[in-house]
Parts: sequence; structure tokens; C-alpha cells
Amino acid sequence: MNGQIKVIGGKIKELGGHFTAQIVDNRMDQKEQYTYLLSQLGSLQHSEKSLYFLMGEFLITSSDKDKNTLLTFADVFGLKSVNSMVPLDQAINFIYRTRGRIMDLLESEFMGKRISAETLFDVIKILEPLYQLISRTLFIHYNEALSFTKFALNESNQDLQISHRELADLKRALNEATIFSISDKEDRITYVNDKFCNIYQYTEEELIGKKHTIVCSGFHPPSFFKKILETIERGEVWKGEIVNQAKDGSKYWVDTTIIPFLDSNGERYQHISIQYDITEKKKTEESLRKAEKLAMIGELAAGIAHEIRNPLTSIRGFVQLLNESNTGQNYTDIIIEEIERINLIVSEFMVFAKPHQFYFSECDLTVILSGVIKFLEPEAILKNVIMEFEFPEEEVKILGEKSQLKQVFLNLIKNSIEAMPNGGRIHITLEKSSDNIRITVKDNGVGMDEEQAKKLGEPFFTTKQDGNGLGLMVSYKIIQNHNGTIQVSSQKNIGTSFTISFEKS
Repeated sequence: MNGQIKVIGGKIKELGGHFTAQIVDNRMDQKEQYTYLLSQLGSLQHSEKSLYFLMGEFLITSSDKDKNTLLTFADVFGLKSVNSMVPLDQAINFIYRTRGRIMDLLESEFMGKRISAETLFDVIKILEPLYQLISRTLFIHYNEALSFTKFALNESNQDLQISHRELADLKRALNEATIFSISDKEDRITYVNDKFCNIYQYTEEELIGKKHTIVCSGFHPPSFFKKILETIERGEVWKGEIVNQAKDGSKYWVDTTIIPFLDSNGERYQHISIQYDITEKKKTEESLRKAEKLAMIGELAAGIAHEIRNPLTSIRGFVQLLNESNTGQNYTDIIIEEIERINLIVSEFMVFAKPHQFYFSECDLTVILSGVIKFLEPEAILKNVIMEFEFPEEEVKILGEKSQLKQVFLNLIKNSIEAMPNGGRIHITLEKSSDNIRITVKDNGVGMDEEQAKKLGEPFFTTKQDGNGLGLMVSYKIIQNHNGTIQVSSQKNIGTSFTISFEKS
């Protein structure tokens, strides 16, 4: 149940004043409370306080037991009123006096913005049927006992006029706070407030008798409004956002709540619409989305630059080695392969505005990892890093993009090398089981604390002095596109372990 409704239930119980406090202070259990309440129905004053307590308790619990207790209260009260020769108009006045105080409480809470319009109507929808049941019970007892019930009812009609004042006050509150309208069962407008006329730029005369299609913008399909109608026909409240159109063609986003009113047969005879203009909020959200797209483009450009820089650095290093030795032929194939990888990255960048398609083929992970290890071996030797690896004898293949998988392994192993500025060991394993395939890259480098490990993969987060965090961000995305996962385990000054897992198809 709405938490605001429970708060209102507590405040209604407080209307019983010292009477309610006495029940709480004596710490009666629920059975003792109700027995005591029913025993106090000898006077209208005590009956009124009992009714506040029972009404409030029902709003808090919404249980059938508490509802039945309310009906028992009405039955006992009716019998005692008839037996005590209490005039019907006084009994009815008692009922509507409690109702009036509760309505005043609701109006005060609503105007003070402590409850929403939705809560206001939900509470009214709960209490009104209860008051009708209590009133009906009273009438039955008086009808059986008094032959002049007809005349008594005529006198009580004056007290029923109190509800008109209460409804007028509630109407005024809604008019001040919302875009408000009432429609009949044919969806023809029977009432609109000034805010409705102002936002849609129609006069009241132009709107009364018209259907709400007069403010239809064409933004929503017919099925959208059909679903709304089906919801309120079932007696349910509909909530959502609608784009409506004013007389001059300008469009407005409105947060809308539509509340149906049902007759005794359960059929809708009218409904009310409560709206709030959220056009500016929507414009702000759209501006934020555009800003996020621009930021994403910036991150993408930085990521592409980062990925191109890696092979270029490698090529430069190998060219330097060619100049210093006569073993250039050993590196020629690697240089050509890296140049091809640059060409692929640039080609992807050129078509990035179009939907990206993945062209998966069968990839041998052993071959890819061996190539990456061979490629990074010179850099590892220069930094006094020993790379150890364990691969199974049989082939380990998955469906994927070879260049992208190579890019992931290159990033992870290169990061491990850079995490050991004074040298160390990197252990690379490839494992194949009946359920999955796992690649683990483990180093004994500087490591990370828990907070740093959690942020890995976020744009521009890095633990390296000259890094930008985009390499891991791209790696995480690639593994995700291959239906895989990356898990990180790290401890400060002990090392870091990255484990990539692919489920076997």
C-alpha cells in the first residue's frame, strides 16, 4: 500500500485524541482494543472517537478483519442509537461530522503538499464506500424501528449538503495545482479548469461537449489510447505520459493520471484527468541525451586513437631493431600484420556511423595468444618480465573476430607488463572444459585496491600515469560482444589476475 496512505491512517487515528492515546498507553492487543471500542458506544462522543480509530486502522492495514470490525461498529451503533431513541438526523450528523473532519484533514495535507493528488483520491475511494456501508446500516435499523424514517431522512438531507462544501474545497485545491478535467462515459468533456484552457489555448465553451481528441497530437498510435480506455473501463487507474497539442499546434508533454468513477453496477459513468506539464523536463532530458552522445563520440575518437597508437609503437620499435641488427626478416611478417590491423581499425572508424555488423568466424585461441606473446616478447625482455604460458595440446576454437580478440589479449598482457616496472612474471593459461573456455592473465605486479578494481572498464579511469583507461573499456565491450565475461582479482603489491570466460555453444 502507498506509504502516504498509512501516514494518513495514523493521523485519522490521532483525531480520537486522548481516547486513542489511552488504548495505546494501556497496551491492549487487537482483540482487547476492539472490545473496548465497541463497549464505548453509549454516547455519540465516544462513538465518534471509536470511528476515527477504526477508520485509521483500516487505512493502515487494509485488512478484511478491520473492515468487518467497522461494519460491526456500524451495526452496534445503529442498534444502540435506535434503542436510545437517538433521532436519525443526529445519527447521520454524527457520521458526516467525522467524515467532514477527515476531509478537512485530507485537504490540509494536500494543500501543504504532504500528500499527492493520487493519494488524496485513493483515500477518498477507500473511505467513501465505507461511509456508504455505515450509513446504509443505520438506515436499515431506523427503517425497521421507526415508522417516521421518511421524515427523518428529509431532515438529514440538510446534513448531506455538507459534502458539497467539502467537494468544492477539494475542487478548488485541484484547480490550483493541476491541469484538471472531467469527462463522461463517452469521453466527452463536461468540465475543464482554467489551467486546462490556458495550456491548450481553447475556451471552456470550445471544449465542453468535445472529446479529448481535440487535443490529440498524432504522436501516439490509436492502440495507445485504446489501451487507456480498456484500463479505465476495468475500473483501474491509468498513469503515464502523453503528448498533447494546443490550438496553435504547439505540443506539450503531460504527466497524466486518469481515475474512473463506477456506479453500483461497476460500470464507468465518468472519469477525471489530472495532468502536470512536463514539457521543460522532457526538453532537458533530450538535451542531456544529446550531450551524452557527443561525449560518447569523444570517447570513441579517443579510443580509436589509443588502439591505433599501440600497433604504431610496436612497428616503430621493430623498425629500430631492423636498423640495429640483420635479423629483420624475423619481424617482417609481424610488421605487415600490425599494419593490416591499423587499416582495419581505421576502416571501422570510417563506417562507425552505420550499424556495426560482426563477422564471426572460427578462431583458434591458441594461435592468437601465441602470436600476441611472440609480439610482446621483445618489450617483456627489455623490462625484465618473464612470460610463462600453459596451453592445451588440442585446438581451442570459438566463433569470433580474430583481430578484436587479439586486441583484448594484447591490452591485458601489455597492462601486466607495465604493472611490473622492476620486472616479474606473467602466467598465461588457456583452459578448456565441458562447460566453458577460460583465459587467465596473472601477474605479480603492483596490484590494485578494491575500489580501483571496481572501476576498471570505465572510460578514462586508469592506474597508469600516462594511460587513459580506454584500452580496458574497449576490451570489456569486445568480450561482451562475444558473449563472454571478464573477472578481475587484485591485491595491492601482490598482483592482478584477469580471467576471460566463454560459454561453450
